[in-house]
Order: sequence, then structure tokens, then C-alpha cells
Amino acid sequence: MADSASRRLLQAATLKQQQAQQEPHFAQLPAAASYQPSRKREEARTLQNLRRRLQAVRVLKANRAEPIEATQHGANNNLSPEEIDNRPYLLQKILSNRPVSMVLDISEIRTAWQDSDFITDCLCWHNVYRQRHASPPLSMSAELCHLAQTWANHLAHTNRFYYRNDKDIGQNLFCRPSNGLVQDVSGQEVATYWYSAVRQYDFGREPDCLHVNVNAGHFTQMVWASSRYCGVGKARSRSGKIVVVAHYSPPGNQSGGHLTNVLPPVEELPRLPPPPAQPPLIVPASSTTSGSSCRSTTGST
Repeated sequence: MADSASRRLLQAATLKQQQAQQEPHFAQLPAAASYQPSRKREEARTLQNLRRRLQAVRVLKANRAEPIEATQHGANNNLSPEEIDNRPYLLQKILSNRPVSMVLDISEIRTAWQDSDFITDCLCWHNVYRQRHASPPLSMSAELCHLAQTWANHLAHTNRFYYRNDKDIGQNLFCRPSNGLVQDVSGQEVATYWYSAVRQYDFGREPDCLHVNVNAGHFTQMVWASSRYCGVGKARSRSGKIVVVAHYSPPGNQSGGHLTNVLPPVEELPRLPPPPAQPPLIVPASSTTSGSSCRSTTGST
């Protein structure tokens, strides 16, 4: 009886030992509070992640490199995406290296000065006043308009006011300071202002050049009978000042030619009554007489 009990106990112990040998053994990790990460383990994990990303990139490139089959006009064009994307840049490069030829009508290049209402109005009133003194009408010159506009732009940009150094053309200048009430000026106002110097001119004698230029140069150039062509330009400065330039050809105010080119008014002798009153067209008298001033009572020389 005792032997059988001992035998059963021995068999049970042997069975437990066999089961213990078959079960997997796990490493005993330290407690979380005392666990320290391994640097080598982290580096290994990082390297493994990099290898996975690199492998994914290689697979993606391999898929993109596969030929794309497309049918155009019944033919297959095997082009990679890079080649398709580079075609617009290649076309742009080719076009930029080729000379470009343009065929334009000469009328499209020239400025249509005759379409300017200001120039037309100013020229019209020039001829109205010239007719009073038996002077032939002026014709508009595109070249003189271009020169006048260029000089007006220069004066407005530099904020100065002086005549161009050119003896081959006659010149008249006009300047109106910025005014909150009057934003622009008409061709009639400019022509009337220049003609208003008739009140200071003596038709009975040949004037001295300095005298006529200081007192009535605007008027004499305006009605000078030998002048045939006129060009007008207008510009506005950053401060709002309006500058008008008129060029004449042939130039007027030539010494010794006033008696034959500046005739008395036809309606009344010896002088025409002053023109109707106009709003102020010049700057206050406090301005200087240097090139930057707008006060100018001289005509062309």
C-alpha cells in the first residue's frame, strides 16, 4: 500500500518536471522604474526603419519608371513622366532662342496726336488768335508733339520750369500749380493765357529782343506769321502741377522780324482789347525766378 502511494508521488513529480521543461522560458525584465533603454537597441530600430523607408522609395521609383502606354493617332508613345513634364520647358527654351519677327503698320507705332482733345483744342485757339493778326493757320506736327510731350514729362518729373536749349524751334511754356478746385486745364485756357501778353506789346516799332521776350514773347511766338507747324504736350507732376509745352517751327521771335511777322489786329487798330478774364494760371509772386519756378513771362528765343 505504501509502495503504491510512493510510486504515484514519484510519477506526479516526474510529470511536473517534464511539463516545466516543455514550457517557454521568458527573460525576466527589471521593474519599469529601474528600466534603462539600450542605445544599441534604439540604433537598431532606427536603422531598421530607414531600411524600410529606403525599400519603399525603391519600389515607388521602380513603378514610376515603368513605360506608360498611350495611343495618339494610332501610335504608342512610351514616355516617362519626367519626359512628359520636360516638354513644355523644352518648347519654351526653343522659342526663347529663336528670333521673333513682328510686322506692324507704321501707323500703329506712331502716337495718334490728332486724337487728343487737348491738343486739338489748343491748336484751334492758336489759329483763332492768329487769324486776328492775319497770320496763316498752324498745322499740327507729330514730331513737334513728341518733342513737346517729352519736354513736358521732363519738367514734371524734375519739378523744374525752363526752356529747352534748342534754337531751331520756338517754345512757349505754361504752368498751373495744384489746385483742389481745378483739376485740369483746357487748350483754350492755355492759348488765351499766352495770347494775353498782347496787352504788353507795341505794334508800332521793332522791339528789342530782350524787351519782347520779357514782356510779350508768348504772344509774339503764338501769332508769328512765318511759323507753320505746332506741337503741344501736357504733363502733371507728382504734386499735381500741370505743365504745358508748345513747340513751333520755324521758330518765331527772330531779331528784326517782328514788324513783318507780328501784325496789328485786323478788327481794331492799333491793338486788340484784352481777352476775357481767366482764372489764375501762374504761381504766387513769392516764387523764385530760377529754373524750378512756374512764373515765366518770356516767350521763345
